[in-house]
Amino acid sequence: MGRATEVPVTPSVLRWAIEQSGYSTEDVAHAIGVDVASLEEWASGDSRPTLTHARKLASKLHRPFAALLLPAPPETRPLPVEFRHPIGDQRELNPNERRHLRRAARFQEVLSWLARELEIEKPRTPLASVDDDPVLMASVARDVFRITTMDQKGWATSSVAFDEWRTALESTGHLVFLFSLGKGSIQGFSLWEDFAPVVAINTAWNESSRIFTLFHEMGHLITRTSSACLESVRTSSRTDPVERWCERFAAAVLMPTKDVETTLRQYGLRSGGQITSLAIAKNVANLYKVSLRAAVIRLIELKAATWALYDEIPPISDMKAPGGGGAGRSRAQVREDQFGDRVTSLLVAAVERDVLSRSQAVEFLDIPDVAFDDLARAGRHDR
Repeated sequence: MGRATEVPVTPSVLRWAIEQSGYSTEDVAHAIGVDVASLEEWASGDSRPTLTHARKLASKLHRPFAALLLPAPPETRPLPVEFRHPIGDQRELNPNERRHLRRAARFQEVLSWLARELEIEKPRTPLASVDDDPVLMASVARDVFRITTMDQKGWATSSVAFDEWRTALESTGHLVFLFSLGKGSIQGFSLWEDFAPVVAINTAWNESSRIFTLFHEMGHLITRTSSACLESVRTSSRTDPVERWCERFAAAVLMPTKDVETTLRQYGLRSGGQITSLAIAKNVANLYKVSLRAAVIRLIELKAATWALYDEIPPISDMKAPGGGGAGRSRAQVREDQFGDRVTSLLVAAVERDVLSRSQAVEFLDIPDVAFDDLARAGRHDR
C-alpha cells in the first residue's frame, strides 16, 4: 500500500485555530481520532497530518480546509466584550474565559446568519442607556417576557424558575448559553448582536444565583454594553456605574417594588421599618426564587434592610449543592441544555429548509447523527 498523503499544515495556524476554537487539545485529538502527542507534533511542526486527519481538523475547528495552509495566522480580532470587575481589581480574563467568549462569538456569528437566512424577525430587546431609570426598564422587560409575579412565586423551585426565565428570554429571540467556567471565573457574559443577542451563564453557582446573573447580563444587552462580569451582584462597594445599573435592573425585574412592599406588609413590616433577621430575608428570597444575596440587596435598595444584614450572609449561600452533575444524560441532552432551545430550533429549521446540511448541524452541536432526529421531533412537538 502507498503511504498516506501528508498535508503541510502551518503549525502556527493550527495552534491558532485550536486556541480560537474554544476546544482543548484533548477535545480536538479525541474528535479526530488521534492521541494528544500526535496533535502536538503537528502543532509544533515535527510531523504532518494525513489528508484525512487534516480534513477532520478543519471540520472540528470550523475552519475552511485551505485556512490551515495559510502562511501565518490571520489577525485575531479583540474579544467583543469589556471585562467588568471591581474598580481597582487588576485581574485579566483567564484562558478558559477567553476560550468560551471566542466560542460564543463564533456560535453567535453562525446563528445570526441562520436567523437572517430563515427570515426570522429580530429579537424584541428593549433599548436603554445607563442614564435611564433601571426600575422603569425592569417593568418594560417584564411586559416583554410576559411573566407575572404570581407565575414567579408559583414555581416550585429555583431550578424550575431558571428554566422558565430562560424559556421566556429565548421565546423573545435571545440566546442563553450555559458554560462551566469554574468558581473563580466570571459569573456570566453578554454579546450584543441584532439577530442573535447572547447571554452566557457560569454554571458553577446555584440556580437562584444564575437567575440574577441572567438578568444582570440581560441588562447589558438592553444597554448594548457587551460585557464579561466578574460579579453579577455586588460583593464589593467598588462597582462601576454600568455594573450598578445592571444590578439594579436585575433586582427590579425579579423583585418588583409594589409586589415586594405587599409581601413585606405580610411580615408586619410597615413603611420605614427594616428587616434585621436573615431568616425573614431567606423567606423573601425563596418566595421570589432569587439568591439570598440578591434579595438582601433589593431590600436595601427599598430601604427595608441595611448593609449590616448583608454582612451576615454566609459565603456559601450561592454555592451549588453537592452531588448531581447531570450523570446519565446523553451528549445530545448535554448540548441542548448548554445551548438552549433557541439554538436547536434554529438548526433544525435550517436543515428542514436546506439552509444547512444535516452533517453541518450535527457537527455544530457536536452530537451523534442519530440524536438529531430526537431534536427535530422535540422541535416539532414544541411548535
